[in-house]
Amino acid sequence: MNEPIDPAPAHGAERDDAAARYREVTAGIAAAVEELRAKDRERALTLERRLGELDDVMARAGERTALTRFTVDLHWEAALEALWGESWMTLRTFPAPDEAADPNELDALDRQVASTFDALRDLVRRRFGLRR
Repeated sequence: MNEPIDPAPAHGAERDDAAARYREVTAGIAAAVEELRAKDRERALTLERRLGELDDVMARAGERTALTRFTVDLHWEAALEALWGESWMTLRTFPAPDEAADPNELDALDRQVASTFDALRDLVRRRFGLRR
């Protein structure tokens, strides 16, 4: 008859070695987890600071966009007013913004709008014999 196989009883020293190894492995895992948490906290703080910086940049970009649009609108309205008497001229609607414009060139583009408007105003004044 087959007798049930009885596993060899664990000896005290083997049991102590296994328990020590288990504690060693779990301690290593716990240390790795804590190290990852510390790195995650540090990374989260870095990302939070960067997000604050980007929020500031976006706010300034929004303000700059609004200022440019306001300035262009004023120049456009002034140009239409200056050309109102030119009945032969077909005035177009306000053009859409140039999506390909380089945002780093806004100052130069603003100066170009102002310069172009000044040239138009001067031409209209000369046409009617007006001086500055």
